[in-house]
Amino acid sequence: MIGDIMTISRLRMGTDGEGISTLVTFFDCPLHCKYCINDFCHEARTPYDNVPRGEYTPKELVKILEKDDIYYRMTGGGVVFGGGEPLLQSAFIHEVCKLSDPKWQKRIETSLNVPWRCVEPVVDDIDEWIIDVKDMDSKIYERYTGVDDRYLKDNIYRLKELVDKSKFHIRVPRIPGFNDKENIRYSVKRIKDMLGVEAEVFDYINCPKSSKYEKVEIPDFLNRPNT
Repeated sequence: MIGDIMTISRLRMGTDGEGISTLVTFFDCPLHCKYCINDFCHEARTPYDNVPRGEYTPKELVKILEKDDIYYRMTGGGVVFGGGEPLLQSAFIHEVCKLSDPKWQKRIETSLNVPWRCVEPVVDDIDEWIIDVKDMDSKIYERYTGVDDRYLKDNIYRLKELVDKSKFHIRVPRIPGFNDKENIRYSVKRIKDMLGVEAEVFDYINCPKSSKYEKVEIPDFLNRPNT
């Protein structure tokens, strides 16, 4: 089994839950958000010149994660799966979680807008579900993402029957040109009614798809490990 990995970002703090974490992002996403900061996740070919896609087995990825084991243990951090949409590779993520130290926190940053068969493999693996719901108004959601929100809402209802609400971290963005204060109030209330949790409201950086992204240098520690 091979994971189609976009980036591995080590020693992160204060951005992906508590403690020091490693963010692993995956290619592909069913959404086409107007302000997507990782739009190259949809690319069928290499997103950076002369930089190969990161293809790892679960065991190879865990070897990289183990480099920061002491930081995870000391700070309550761990591994965070993001994207793109990580749940499209949930079978791979499940294998990584099985091989990882149970003391590590396993978190996922997701739109949750995938078929349930993509969610189910990791229901028992994930300690924190960081869900960006975009907007709970279906018309705004589709106008912004290019797809409907049927899977998102269905998965929320399914997950709440299987996962304690303390594991939910729901995020509602302010999206310039798409939702306003009243829309955001509606989304926050809808989440409270559905899950019994307070949603985090945050700002998107206006980064339209038409803007060009720069080539980045990939650190040595992201090179494919020797086997």
